[in-house]
Order: sequence, then structure tokens, then C-alpha cells
Amino acid sequence: TATCTQEVVVTDDENPTIVCPADIAVSADAGSCFATVALGSPVTADNCGVASVVNDAPAQFPIGSTIVTWTVTDNNGNTATCTQEVVVTDDEDPTITCPSDIAATTDAGSCFATVALGTPVTADNCGVASVSNDAPATFAVGSTTVTWIVTDNYGNTATCTQEVIVTDDED
Repeated sequence: TATCTQEVVVTDDENPTIVCPADIAVSADAGSCFATVALGSPVTADNCGVASVVNDAPAQFPIGSTIVTWTVTDNNGNTATCTQEVVVTDDEDPTITCPSDIAATTDAGSCFATVALGTPVTADNCGVASVSNDAPATFAVGSTTVTWIVTDNYGNTATCTQEVIVTDDED
């Protein structure tokens, strides 16, 4: 008799498959400039078995668009990827508290008053971009309503009003 050996090497050259969870659009968490998001799970498969599924997602998603890359690795080291988009928007309005109403008398020899309005108190979860008002340079006798507007870094606004009452006490 005689014998011989033959080596048969089988390799797994077939990449696994992966289908990402659906894209996500959410508002920022209340009082925060980020969102905590549950991404879901991708659907994976492989002819020789899946070893791992990982992603590069941050713990908190900032305002804007973040692309999450999911990677599946099979038991023989083959990989496949897919991407999922997470879009976070800032839908939270800023807050504004106007300065106190003002009662003033006309400037000496004038039929108007020059008034220091004060400064409103503002806040926002993602930062205040601007604060403005529609006050005139001088205030005529009578009542004038000043509207203050605060705008946050993502275009959300809030308003408040301040009353300026000017009287003429000059004989």
C-alpha cells in the first residue's frame, strides 16, 4: 500500500452584510445643546457567523448632522459598513426678562425724555446670539412700549415688553 496527503484550504472571502437603522431627526434635550439618542440596531448576517457589531457614535449628539458608521465583522475577519445620519435641531426658545418699567419726566426745556432702559436678563440652552429693542432715541410725553427681542444661535427668538411713561412736570 501507499498513501499520500492532500491539504484543502477553505477561506471565507464573503463579507458579512449590514443594514443600518433608519436615520434619526430629533430636538435637543430640554435645557441642553445636545441630544441623547437611541440609535436602534442594525440587521446583520454572515455565512460563517458574526463576531461583532460596533459604531463610532458619540455619547451625546451635538446640534447639526452627525454620521454614525456601523461596522460588522464576521468570525473570519471580513467586514462591512453602513452609515446612519442623526440630525439634532435646537427648537428651544431663549428666555428674556425685561428691565422694569420706567416712569420719567421730560428733560429740562424739552418735550421728551432721554431714558436709560437697563438690560434684560437672557438665557438659552445653546447660547444667545443677539439682544435688541425698538426703543426710540428719545421718548415723547406719554406711554411708549419698548419691545425687546432675544435671538439664540440657531434663530429661535423670544420677546418681552417694557413700558416707558414720560410726564411733563415743567411749568
